[in-house]
Amino acid sequence: MTQLFKRVFFDSSMTSREDRQIFPQNLTHIFQEKITELQEEPEFARDQRIPYARENKAPQVKVAVGNVSLDHDLWKELRNPAVVGLYPAGLQQIWEFFAHKRKTGTDESGRPTIFQVPRSFGSALQIYNRAVIISVMLPFSTEIVRNYTESVIGKEKSSSHVYAAMYEEVNLLLDKATTRAAIDLVADGKVIIPMNNDNVAHVSEEAVPLTRQGTSHGPSKGGNYPQKSVAALLGLGQFGVHRIIFKDEMNNGKIERFTGPLRSIIVFDKNDIITNGNNDVIYITDSWRSFLLRLFDFTDTAPEINKYRFCAYIPYHDEGCTKCRDVCPSGAQPNSMPSPTGEYPEEVATQAHRFWEGKLQFDHARCCEERGQMAELFPEWSCSRGLSVCKARGVRRVYAAKNFYKKRAALTKE
Repeated sequence: MTQLFKRVFFDSSMTSREDRQIFPQNLTHIFQEKITELQEEPEFARDQRIPYARENKAPQVKVAVGNVSLDHDLWKELRNPAVVGLYPAGLQQIWEFFAHKRKTGTDESGRPTIFQVPRSFGSALQIYNRAVIISVMLPFSTEIVRNYTESVIGKEKSSSHVYAAMYEEVNLLLDKATTRAAIDLVADGKVIIPMNNDNVAHVSEEAVPLTRQGTSHGPSKGGNYPQKSVAALLGLGQFGVHRIIFKDEMNNGKIERFTGPLRSIIVFDKNDIITNGNNDVIYITDSWRSFLLRLFDFTDTAPEINKYRFCAYIPYHDEGCTKCRDVCPSGAQPNSMPSPTGEYPEEVATQAHRFWEGKLQFDHARCCEERGQMAELFPEWSCSRGLSVCKARGVRRVYAAKNFYKKRAALTKE
């Protein structure tokens, strides 16, 4: 096994190894170690280009951590089939999935019983003081994304098997790394649940009633747990007008943009809630939630909120960016966004069936029809033009990258 990431840094203010690991810096090193280990296994060992972004030979993993009380409503004001769905899985459903998997022969009082009864969410409320939510991104290789962008610009029908392979491999790497990182966090007094693809599917099928499952209840991929919205809630990145999460960071005076697959880990923990933003573990406050609701509503063009947006679709002291809209071959993107002035074009506004409580559902049907039909003919077909052109050529806002993280720090303290 590689020695590159053997050293893990811990916060000296904490008392135990298990507690120290939940902070972003430590988790970043854990994920880097797991991804590097996976790269040495036969399934991923290749002499080809590394498919994810790297710095000093290390994966450029991006991590955000938040904590809340167990009775906190993660999806307050977001239950909408055009946003996170009508029935997104919250902390109670995730706990009930865990309890169902971990049934024992003793009841909640510790007495032997012939029945195997899952521990109720009520018992979790009594035992644990908080839930820690970890969101992680493994960004795609800048080189591969740039090459893909250059090859498809101006071509209505074009793809890249290199890009398609990168997309699949990075997703699988992060999925497995999330499971292995969660194993490292397992400790007495904690419940650790990796929200990898399998567990998201199981939560959706086993802890959410059948009548509340499916795409009719929202756009979340793979089930009732929206990984992208978790990342946005923790401030890991922002939604663009294309509905993709990306992260802008200042690096030597320039903006570096990251986008890639997202996974998360849920920790039920006995420690007290951190409410002061210590060690970059945020506390999800109502003021932070209200700020995000405005930030991701692109019909809100007010300068006081637009100055925090990474997405430059709505102009503010610089050129507007319409690149994701302009390269969409199916027309789904322009059919799913307001104009740069915040008003929906008539051809969009008249599609009343796509609006729910004022929110516009993305035109998944048109997007999937185009991509799906081509994939039937060419199994390695991939259309990620909006994502790629955003990363490779999208307009950057230096002031937004500076302002956003300061705002997150200010609003995520009680």
